[in-house]
Amino acid sequence: MRHDKISPGLLLAFEDFQREGDEASLTHKRSLGIVSPKTDTKPTRIVVFIYCDEDTDLSHLSGFGIEINQSRGSVRTAYLPIDELDRLSEEPKINRVKPSRKLEMRMEMASDKVYLPQFKQKHPELTGKGILVGIVDSGIDPQHPAFKGRILRIWDQTLPGPGVAEGLYGAELKGDLLKISQDTNGHGTHVAGIAAGNGEFSGVAPEAELVIVKTDMQDAHIADAIRYIFRVADEMECPAVVNLSLGGHADGHDGSDSLSNIINDQTGPGRIVCCAAGNEGNDNIHAQAVVKSKNKHTMRFQVPRHQTGIVWLNGWYGGDSKLEISLRSPNGFVTPFQAITTKGNPAKEYKLFDARVEIVTPGPDPANGDHNFFVQIRGQGWGRFSAPVAGGVWQLRVRNTTSKDTCLDVWTLDDNGGSVFFTGKSVSDAVKIGSPAAAKNAVTVASYTTKVQYTDIDGEAREMGLELDTISEFSSEGPLRNNEQKPDIAAPGAMIISALSSQANFDRSMMHNSEFVALAGTSMATPFVSGLVALLLQRDPNLDPVSVKEILRKNSSIPNQAAGHFDRKWGFGLIDTKNL
Repeated sequence: MRHDKISPGLLLAFEDFQREGDEASLTHKRSLGIVSPKTDTKPTRIVVFIYCDEDTDLSHLSGFGIEINQSRGSVRTAYLPIDELDRLSEEPKINRVKPSRKLEMRMEMASDKVYLPQFKQKHPELTGKGILVGIVDSGIDPQHPAFKGRILRIWDQTLPGPGVAEGLYGAELKGDLLKISQDTNGHGTHVAGIAAGNGEFSGVAPEAELVIVKTDMQDAHIADAIRYIFRVADEMECPAVVNLSLGGHADGHDGSDSLSNIINDQTGPGRIVCCAAGNEGNDNIHAQAVVKSKNKHTMRFQVPRHQTGIVWLNGWYGGDSKLEISLRSPNGFVTPFQAITTKGNPAKEYKLFDARVEIVTPGPDPANGDHNFFVQIRGQGWGRFSAPVAGGVWQLRVRNTTSKDTCLDVWTLDDNGGSVFFTGKSVSDAVKIGSPAAAKNAVTVASYTTKVQYTDIDGEAREMGLELDTISEFSSEGPLRNNEQKPDIAAPGAMIISALSSQANFDRSMMHNSEFVALAGTSMATPFVSGLVALLLQRDPNLDPVSVKEILRKNSSIPNQAAGHFDRKWGFGLIDTKNL
């Protein structure tokens, strides 16, 4: 195997698979693109991104069960038996293999706060008509009256079927077959209603047509979905905006990840992508420290007791530095310091008395030239019989062996909904915008709180513990790790009443009535902007990401700040539509 071609997180999964077989997939399928076999005769398969030259022909790999989803492009997606990863890494035409990772979902629309009624009164012709709005999410309720007659296609990636040109998996549905796909989560239906719902609690672009991708949340499949929506738009010869109210933190937080690269490649005139900034504003998932030359530094993180099955640390620092990595458990057991390995296997396993720790310390990542180390912590035992990770305060210990200081950024990841968090001086309330919102060409949206009260389906008054008329406290902070400015702008994200999927099971306290539900998040702010972009594209179909962001930024502001001021939480401020 060419270990230098395999990114750290994927290498960890492969090493575990080699040691434990299919038992390992039970753990990694929660974070990586691992698909467990349905029968004992079927191999465990994995979804990955591959990096190669634009026109490289990889069709010969199909003979080994390796399915390449695109015939062109420098970043493609692939589906293969995990034991063929060795062969894939040895392919001379392939430069890098990275994992697909599971992302997470991140009206009465409070439109008065951003002067949308005045904008629509001034421009009654702008309704989204002739514009395609693509929603990549948990699906849609195709029979909800808010979308009647305007859903053109659904690519349900979770159904069995022959797939589409962008990926030979899932089922493409049209006409009467649309109702086969369901949104049992409800997130996608709510998002679609904000962007383009019609009728009561109308969306921003109520006459736009919709193409929906119900995704399994693998970021490689989300990349395929973007290609799919823009291809449909090309066939229809119309502009399109894609809404991504989802995200994760297993990347470099600098826009160099695979999904961000594909967004940058696929967008252009009449092709816009809007992304949610994230909802980790209150969560201590990020630590940052300057590690002095020839010195050690310790970052502490808290693991809850008896809850977490696996913990990852995703660390990044400059390519001109060298850090050695060690872990100390709450019971005082310590791994040796592990140095960078540029030849051979950079992954090492350590069996402590109270945990199993794996550390990957490869050379610089070719995508950005920086070092990325990955740490995985599990309890004792194997597969489904693994004990929880030991609760208490763990320590990430780093040693700088170079003659210069280096800035280190680390993010926690776990299988228990963000329950692992940093403590102490290393905690940093910044750089919490990950993929795909870090993409340079994406319009990245923060959440502004326009409503804290609503009445539920039983007539009960509900009040949320948020501060009114300011940036939402849960909205994730920028900038990016390379100091690029993100988020771009803020839009209404709490509390937003929008379409309720009839297949979803929401608590009655969240339901406004039988057709609408109240939710909050940057997931809700993003489709507001996606709908607004649809209106702008209707007026000028050739707008590209740079011009769209320039228009939005010029019409956004932060209270008590000069025009054009950037804030890591607000971006360039709350959108003001009246002069668009």
